[in-house]
Amino acid sequence: METAETKFLAALREIAPSGGVLVALSGGADSVCLLDLFLCARARGDFPFAVTAAHLNHSLRGKESDRDEAFCRAFCESRGVPLVCEKADVAAFAKKEALGTEEAARRVRYAFLERTLQILPDIACIATAHNKDDFCETMLLNLVRGSGLSGLCSIPRRRGAIIRPLLDISRAEILAYNAAHALSFVTDSTNADTSYSRNRVRHCVLPEFSKISAGYADSMTRTAALLRRDAEYLDGEAQKLYTECVQDGVLYTKSAQNFHLSMLSRIVKMLYNEHGFSNLAETHIDAICTQIRLGKENFTLFLPESYALCERGKLRFVRELPAAAEFCLPIRIGETVTLPIGMSLTLSDEPTAGAVPLCRDALCGSLTVRSRRAGDTITVFGKTHKIKRMIADKKCTEAQKAKLFFLCADDTILYTNLPATADRAFCRAGDGPCIFITIKETL
Repeated sequence: METAETKFLAALREIAPSGGVLVALSGGADSVCLLDLFLCARARGDFPFAVTAAHLNHSLRGKESDRDEAFCRAFCESRGVPLVCEKADVAAFAKKEALGTEEAARRVRYAFLERTLQILPDIACIATAHNKDDFCETMLLNLVRGSGLSGLCSIPRRRGAIIRPLLDISRAEILAYNAAHALSFVTDSTNADTSYSRNRVRHCVLPEFSKISAGYADSMTRTAALLRRDAEYLDGEAQKLYTECVQDGVLYTKSAQNFHLSMLSRIVKMLYNEHGFSNLAETHIDAICTQIRLGKENFTLFLPESYALCERGKLRFVRELPAAAEFCLPIRIGETVTLPIGMSLTLSDEPTAGAVPLCRDALCGSLTVRSRRAGDTITVFGKTHKIKRMIADKKCTEAQKAKLFFLCADDTILYTNLPATADRAFCRAGDGPCIFITIKETL
């Protein structure tokens, strides 16, 4: 029968760390077990690298949080393990970022671990104490919240610099190991609070699963392994297509428009990650893919960390939307003016393909091309319309609003690329003397 030690060593051989390890130590049963397993492996020569621990005081449980930190300090001192500690105000971070406490704590904790990894030259990876029970809990939570293959594969054994050597070991086995090795640990009082989703799964759902099948955890891990196998193949195929339709961090949507949704969704997520973002829900991916598959070349979608900005069939992700440039440039008939919004404007006596005819008599006084101003209006079909309202009615994206210009005679708007032509400037080619306005993209 396999023991916790043999399972740990097997996982370590599979992960094959190339240097020292930074163990995320909370002081709880799982992380104490993980640290001890590494120390014992190092003592036997099975792990010939440095072992360091890191503890983050989340400041969420008052004296209990401070107790956990004190325990970790004493435990590491007694075992001769270097320990890096930091204190954080997770509640304040959660409020600032409008996050739940669990998610805020996770983000702050991993940021701390990654910062610590960077300053320790002999440390190559971060080890967390996620076990088989955590694996099942995460798989179920992802399922009920809605997830693709990646979420149903649950917690990976390795992701980047983060390794999880306890995923084949159950919580019961961890407690048995701690008892056999006389390892003390602290217990987080919130672990019993079923107002947290994970605790409800842990204390209410999984016990019912065990009544149906005592081996449910092994069955779930086998299922996840099969799903991961399929996911890895699909990810590989998507990577091949990614190189065809993404250049310089931009997805050319026309070339990807007819990809199978399983491929397109993966490509969108890859691009999102390439731009330095990480949290993109399946619903957001679906919304972006829908726009692409509909052939929409211009759209803007608000995402949790960024915006999906597609202009002229080129999709990218930005943290902030580009501000509309302010400009006011003089223009005369027969001239071309280059606007700071990626287009040029020409007024000519001669029609060109796609040119808009305007009544020559209306183009009098001081002619300018300018950006939008507060309170702008235009008179069309005998009625004065607010530009702000017209933009809302047309459901313009932020990117489209940033590209608007207004051709004016003195202070009167004659034409805007919403598009709309004022009554006084409206004419049809051949009805009378016309001036033609030609618009070209310059970017």
